[in-house]
Amino acid sequence: MQNHGKAVASVREVLADIADDGPGCAIGVVEAGDTLCAEGRGLASLEHGVPITPASRFYLASVSKQVTALATLLAAELGVLDLHGSVRRLISELPAYMDNVTVRHLLTHTGGVRDYFSLGFLSGLSAEHVYSDDDVLELVGRQRALNFAPGSDGLYSNSGYVLLSIAIARATGKRLDAFARETIFTPLGMEASRFQHDHTAVVPGKAFGYEKRDRQWHDANCMLDVVGDGGMYGSLEDMLAWAKNLLAPRIGPDAIALMQTPERLTSGVSTGYGMGLVIGAHRGLAILEHGGGHAGYRTHLLAYPSENFAVVALCNDAAAWPAQLARRVAESCLADRMTLAPEFGPTPTRQALQSHAGLYRTANNDVLSLTEQDGALYVQGLPLSLRPLSPDMFTLGDPDELRLDFGGCAGDGFDLTQGSGPARRYLRCDPPTAAEDGAFLGEFQSPEIGAPCRLARTEAGLTVSFARQPPAALRAIAPDCLWAADLAVTLSFERDGGAVRGFRVDGGRARGIEFSRVGRP
Repeated sequence: MQNHGKAVASVREVLADIADDGPGCAIGVVEAGDTLCAEGRGLASLEHGVPITPASRFYLASVSKQVTALATLLAAELGVLDLHGSVRRLISELPAYMDNVTVRHLLTHTGGVRDYFSLGFLSGLSAEHVYSDDDVLELVGRQRALNFAPGSDGLYSNSGYVLLSIAIARATGKRLDAFARETIFTPLGMEASRFQHDHTAVVPGKAFGYEKRDRQWHDANCMLDVVGDGGMYGSLEDMLAWAKNLLAPRIGPDAIALMQTPERLTSGVSTGYGMGLVIGAHRGLAILEHGGGHAGYRTHLLAYPSENFAVVALCNDAAAWPAQLARRVAESCLADRMTLAPEFGPTPTRQALQSHAGLYRTANNDVLSLTEQDGALYVQGLPLSLRPLSPDMFTLGDPDELRLDFGGCAGDGFDLTQGSGPARRYLRCDPPTAAEDGAFLGEFQSPEIGAPCRLARTEAGLTVSFARQPPAALRAIAPDCLWAADLAVTLSFERDGGAVRGFRVDGGRARGIEFSRVGRP
């Protein structure tokens, strides 16, 4: 209990930045099987002025995945589910292209299954759509291919974890909530925890989610009826009990050891991801972690296995950064066991920063925009500036978490590394002098999406509209390749005798979706 005083002081220091009359966070610390601190600040309900406490129940978003992973592995230990068997053995309505996708592939995000959020958006489903298991099966079933061959690459897939929850139900005859309650929640005393299969069901002691728009707080709660990828509600008290079992397992020791083992691709490269857990390092100490974010909820679990130490941060404010809060607490408590904090180099000249600014993309058409503002370098969409470790190396603040290295690309790009995962190379885009927008205009269709897509020219330039949604601006980033920054997708065009006959959409967690022209240009 040597860290009890440090834990209390550091948690209270972090929580001191949160206003009492707005949404907030609950933060707790465990070490060697003991709870050192568990406190909350802010309101669980702005409408009723109910304060956040360690017993408040938060929507955990993707932190749920580690619980789903353990449930899947426990089902495998019972002999009702085969980790190395095709997921189609349990979910027969999945298409034949998934024959070689195993349960293990889904657990490790190496199955190549396209993400249902991306597919739903392209299909015209609104951000408020109440996704069901049937929706996910229909969206995935409509696809004609995977993002990549199973095991050859890693790409985060919410679809995969929803399929795991369906597989558990088929294998055990119990929905994920019932199976997890029997095998995990009740044995660990996690009485406040549940997987919410119906988003309209009442959650006692709920911390409601909020986001601020136009300087006003607005409700932002989960509207999903799928679980596995998320769907779990839990209190800080319950998640500290979960963290204790993660560090010193009473339930599922063999399964938890497997969860903490980074997966390797067929090439032998480590993904840096186990099963529901990211495996990395923080200032010389090995860590396990996972974050979650959906609607107005932001959550994070950060564990240090060698120190038998963990921090859990649960927030009901969409603007919260619980990963940073958890690191601040850990650094305060474990400073004498960590390596020294990184030394940041001098700020490069504005001219040097401007030389790094621009558009960059990977071979899979993931695009990042770097901008220089007021003498600092930013990744578009992130509020924190990149900090220099050297003239050619930048980080968001923790080099163990994210690094951009310009040193190996001779000025033409950078290597981006997240945690202990493989580096991804981004090369500078070389846009054509003319976008040839006339050749791209018209209506296109994809059987995998089932909704039209239209490219049009406006006074502001070329735009794209998927499923008759509001048009988004397009920008040429290479010959026959356009980028929609607001939608985070690229369109790579294919020609037949010079005429554009269609394009391929790559959008982060969904790659290679084919669209063909409807009629003549």
